[in-house]
Amino acid sequence: MIPLIKFLALLLAFMPALHAEPIYKVIDENGNVSYSSTPPQKNQDATEIDISAPPTESQRQAAQQRHEKNVKAADELGEDRKKQTAQKNNSQREKQPESSSDDQYYGYPYNRPRPRAIKNRPAKNTPTQRPVSPRR
Repeated sequence: MIPLIKFLALLLAFMPALHAEPIYKVIDENGNVSYSSTPPQKNQDATEIDISAPPTESQRQAAQQRHEKNVKAADELGEDRKKQTAQKNNSQREKQPESSSDDQYYGYPYNRPRPRAIKNRPAKNTPTQRPVSPRR
């Protein structure tokens, strides 16, 4: 009796996959797309769509392994790119000559340094206190 119940349970589990109804894709004269499990009318063209079964556990695990491998490769490439960028920046710093005093004002007046602020100078827009006039 138990093997019969197991067989029936297994048969019921795979029944939708064994008896999958076809799906029809119909495009009407206005360009509207509709999907249906019933066949279209005689005057409409329809395309039957095959719906495949979901992936098995082994296929899912293989896809997960491929994903992890791709993530690892992307991380390694990112680290290599960072190293190359750092090396390139270091080599550019070494190649840059120090500027001489003649080059300081190149493009004058646009690159001229601004004068420094003088310390202990009062701010321009500070209010001053007026002397108090005696009352009459």
